[in-house]
Amino acid sequence: MPFSTDASWPQGLLNIFNVSRNQNAALESRYYGPYDRLFNYAVVEGSFTFFLALQTAPDETSARDAVDFVVVMVVLNQERKPILIAEIKDDRWAIEPDKRQKADTQMRQWYDQMLPNCPIPHLYGLSLLGTSLRVYCGDKVTGEVIPHFVGRPNADRILPLDFLGGQWDLDILSPDGLKKMQEIVAYIKAEAANAVGQWGLIGTTPFIQ
Repeated sequence: MPFSTDASWPQGLLNIFNVSRNQNAALESRYYGPYDRLFNYAVVEGSFTFFLALQTAPDETSARDAVDFVVVMVVLNQERKPILIAEIKDDRWAIEPDKRQKADTQMRQWYDQMLPNCPIPHLYGLSLLGTSLRVYCGDKVTGEVIPHFVGRPNADRILPLDFLGGQWDLDILSPDGLKKMQEIVAYIKAEAANAVGQWGLIGTTPFIQ
């Protein structure tokens, strides 16, 4: 059954996530394999139109930038142009306000690098804290990225515990998460087919509000 008509994620994929989640090490890397399988299944689906690649960059917000790298999975078209960004963190990032702020900042830095090279009108980004999902969307023409940036309430005080709280409430493995992914993938494939190698073609409205 193709991904576009799935009523639920394949049980085999859910099993892979469950095994990875139950590993003792609280490391982002335990999710790289499961998400590699998820994006290959949902977007690539055995074709040669798109392919999945890992991108790394030093974490400029860390004092250990020489060894601390940010890793993102990017779906590229055959011309190596980005059509989907997915930044993957461990589950603990969803419960700490400073980590939620950092995840948001890093996602926007990836947009600074990749949105100008996107071959379709809107570049979707998935911030994944474990399986908790926040969906971003960048407009190629205007440069606008939604959700809009939210700064610190007070630069002289620590972040409140509820800062960016509730923004990663969608579980990608839930039925609603599956539906959102199906909408995003349908948009990507339709616009990529319309572009046919053209640059910056104006297309349909994205699914994020």
